[in-house]
Amino acid sequence: MKKGYGYVLAVLLLPLMMGMGSMTGNGTPDKVPVAEKKFNATFIDEMDIITRCTDVSIEGKTYIEGRRGKGIYTIPFEEIKSVTFLSKGDELRVLVRLRNQNTDELILDADRKAYGRTGHGTFQIRLGDIKKMTLED
Repeated sequence: MKKGYGYVLAVLLLPLMMGMGSMTGNGTPDKVPVAEKKFNATFIDEMDIITRCTDVSIEGKTYIEGRRGKGIYTIPFEEIKSVTFLSKGDELRVLVRLRNQNTDELILDADRKAYGRTGHGTFQIRLGDIKKMTLED
């Protein structure tokens, strides 16, 4: 009876254990969150690698969301020319340069991810690993 119990347990647990890979948050490499609007951007990461992308979003959204003082700000991609990532200590500070030449400084969640498509496949990067993001006209 113990042999049969172990076999049944293995058959029941194997599918669960195989599915746990998707719980790590990495997702499949061919999946990019689909945003309502299409934006192109160029990313420069901490290693000075330049990546040009289409279908760019941050966690599927086409705006930057961050703290400023006690408030939460959202700035749509339509209004953003570039984002420079200033510090990587306990908090991720960014300088958002707007198309009207004004700037805003925000504090972002460094663990959120930006997504896009390249000519060779998909792209994803933690916001904390970006040096600069430039949205194309």
